[in-house]
Amino acid sequence: MSLWQIAARNVWRNRGRYLAYLGSAAFAVMVYFIYTALALHPDLQEGYSGAWGVIRGIRAASVVIAVITFYFLLISNAAFVRSRKKEFGLLSLMGLSRKQLMALILWESLIIALVALAVGLGFGLLFLRLFFMAISVLLRLPESLPFHAGPQVWAQTLLVFGTFFLVVSLYSLRDVVRSSVIDLIRAERKPKETPSFSWWKALLGLLLVGGGYWWASSPSPQAVLLGVVPVTAMVTVGTVFLMRECGIALLGWLRRREGFYYRTTPFLTVSQLGFKIQENARTMANTAVAIAVILTAVGTIYALFMVLANDALIRAPHAFQVAEPAGAGSAAGTVEAELRRQGLENWVRRELVTVRGDLDGDVSVLLVPYSLYAGVERVSQEVKPLPEVEGGALLVYPYSLGATTTDWSPKPRELSVSGRTFSLAVAPDYGGLPVNEIFTTRYVLVLPDDLFREAVDGSAPEDRLRVTMWDVADWRSEAVAEAVDALAVRFPGEEPEQGPFFSSPVPEYRETVSSMGFALFVGIFVSLVFFATSCSLLYFRLFTELEEDRRHFRRLQEVGVSRGELRRVSLSQTQVIFFVPFLVGLVHSTFAMKALSTLLQRSVLHYGWLVALAYLGLYVLYYAVTYAFYWRTLSGGSARPA
Repeated sequence: MSLWQIAARNVWRNRGRYLAYLGSAAFAVMVYFIYTALALHPDLQEGYSGAWGVIRGIRAASVVIAVITFYFLLISNAAFVRSRKKEFGLLSLMGLSRKQLMALILWESLIIALVALAVGLGFGLLFLRLFFMAISVLLRLPESLPFHAGPQVWAQTLLVFGTFFLVVSLYSLRDVVRSSVIDLIRAERKPKETPSFSWWKALLGLLLVGGGYWWASSPSPQAVLLGVVPVTAMVTVGTVFLMRECGIALLGWLRRREGFYYRTTPFLTVSQLGFKIQENARTMANTAVAIAVILTAVGTIYALFMVLANDALIRAPHAFQVAEPAGAGSAAGTVEAELRRQGLENWVRRELVTVRGDLDGDVSVLLVPYSLYAGVERVSQEVKPLPEVEGGALLVYPYSLGATTTDWSPKPRELSVSGRTFSLAVAPDYGGLPVNEIFTTRYVLVLPDDLFREAVDGSAPEDRLRVTMWDVADWRSEAVAEAVDALAVRFPGEEPEQGPFFSSPVPEYRETVSSMGFALFVGIFVSLVFFATSCSLLYFRLFTELEEDRRHFRRLQEVGVSRGELRRVSLSQTQVIFFVPFLVGLVHSTFAMKALSTLLQRSVLHYGWLVALAYLGLYVLYYAVTYAFYWRTLSGGSARPA
């Protein structure tokens, strides 16, 4: 039998260990192939609107995928070889020379690389058309991107990942080349040291993680920005120290709880888990940090997507609005004719005759009566009462700072309208404008209805503005978008004095959905590569300890432990190994999202938790499949990895 045939049989015999490794590598190849095909697409090279930014984003994502995959392959492949040292030692005793042993390992690496590349490229080709269709919709292209997978796409993917597999294979030989036959055979028989707790490591880890959390929780946006890199480094290093020491300390505390510890399942679980925590602490810490990065990155993109889309409605709550001089002919007929032409019905129309004023002589404001303010559906459903003082008014800002603003008390201000002056007590409101923003007049001043009528009636007729607003239930529909496009051409003025000024949230909202939706789409794929490789490291650690777990469980069966008890023990241990990193990563990402809330001046924690919930579903599914295969193999099922 030739070396390559032996290598092929070895790969098949160890398929359980290689399953997650192959799957993660193939998934990375698939995503990289698809992204490369998009970046090199000739239609994008010719230049759709925004194509340059799309290509830059895709190329950056491809680099991130390549770096993540290379790191994963480097760690995993070297660890695979280390876990099989005894097998290589026995082959050497049977007469295999060092050169032949190295050739055998390289053959195995080549077979795995070819399978990963074939599967990844095959699925990439299969899903390429679907990916192009999704990107075309997100970018609002006039027609879907045609299928494209030219020679350069294949060559670049094969070159990048072929180089990765070659470098990783050569790197993994170091341990075998440097070890003698005796060292190889005795690799699995080295006695394990009893886990020992280190106070200084625990304290250092606690200080680093606690310090990072404290810095990230700073109320100052400038402090948060300065802390991005140092906080990330502090929390990462602190996690490595803290996870091992906290695990050992907690298990030691459980051992001292005699009422809990001296029962079958806790006794067997806790006693072995101490060694597992010690051996897997670094992998668990790395996984926790990776999960924190994934949840924070996707949570940030999703939060920005929602915040920017929300901001469009804060500045423009009405689907259609026209502002024009009160003495001019009304443009409402033109707007409503276009709405009927698009088949839009059941709209709600409001009309306001108002005037502009100056607040303290330097802030231009549009006056609005309290009755309109209270009756308009805005982003924030909260309707604030006017300050309970004479001349109480609300100054509404075209952005939301409510999450961090604490001073809501009214301040004395002076309002000037057509040469008349009013003394007011003005309180802030960040819940969104009651009328669409009008360029140079960005702020809205809400007055009591009687004071509003007095200000408007006393103003010069030529200063008055007629603002007409239309609300449509399904304002995100294509019919509304077409009506907005037509009316924007019909009313191109940039100020009401230049002619009817038309405004709508639809253009800004669609631009946000297009740009941030594309970023979210790309970010999810990149995060899934990161997620798969992180989970695969835990899978790999589980299966590299399989032979040892088998021997341990056989001994427990010999002393009378039932199969059901053994299953409960293995389930408890694997749940700790898998879910503690996710919990730690979730806590890290929560503080990161809190820091983002400080930067954005509004709470975005709930967006981060929604993303975490989605990834938790994937994580539970991955764990369920992994554990089912692990238990089947451990208990002597047919799917034997070794």
